[in-house]
Amino acid sequence: MSINNSAASTSSFFQSDVWNFSVYIIVTYQIVFWLCNSILIFIELFDIPSIDQYRIQKQKKKLRFQPEIIRLMIKETIQHEISSIFLVPILYYIFEYFGHVDLHGNRPNWSTSLFQICLFILSEDTIFFWTHYLFHTPWLYKNIHKKHHVYKQPTGVTAVLSDPIEAVQTQIAMWFMPVFLKDTHIFTLCLWVAIRVYQTVAAHSGYNFPYITTQYWLPELMPGAIAHDFHHQHGKWNYGSFFSLWDQLMGTHRLTASTKSVN
Repeated sequence: MSINNSAASTSSFFQSDVWNFSVYIIVTYQIVFWLCNSILIFIELFDIPSIDQYRIQKQKKKLRFQPEIIRLMIKETIQHEISSIFLVPILYYIFEYFGHVDLHGNRPNWSTSLFQICLFILSEDTIFFWTHYLFHTPWLYKNIHKKHHVYKQPTGVTAVLSDPIEAVQTQIAMWFMPVFLKDTHIFTLCLWVAIRVYQTVAAHSGYNFPYITTQYWLPELMPGAIAHDFHHQHGKWNYGSFFSLWDQLMGTHRLTASTKSVN
């Protein structure tokens, strides 16, 4: 009897909303994250002049020639992958505590999803800028944020490699507005995950790719990899996520070593 109850309980869990939510979010994240990074890893392993011309830090040797950094990235990536499996279900209960995630209703119309995505982006960019700026104050940088800045020559996977406290900060920035809205659809949340993951991997890619990046189309408003690569090289300036607006307002916007901050 106890075996039957255990089997029924297991079956019930795999049909539960928390399980479905976790699968949707994790699968979306993994597909976008590893699709983007598999391309970057291929580029890293093979020298392709037509692509390498877009490499930002051309004066430095590629990461494949830096074994200590590679070993550190592999170790921290495995830790991050394992932790995400356990943390995403907690996110579901946070949503349910403050509001609701619609897992079974019809997909919202595109205007609703895009409007909510715009709110998510604006909220995330604001929270990320100010918390990131705070992490660059001396004590927090030395004890927390410096772990992320070990990667002075960033690549896609380094986007998610950081101290656990900083990881919490990143998640708060990402999920504050979706939770605040109280009623969101899983389709919109998965779309948001895909956009945010693509944006942060592209910003850490180390390449100024044409056409497929924000900095190609809107270099001053959304400088992407140009700004964030410069940030990793120098350990300061360009604290924004999607946009450069806060950086421009605070005088921390800089794209080259020869230019002064733009107020």
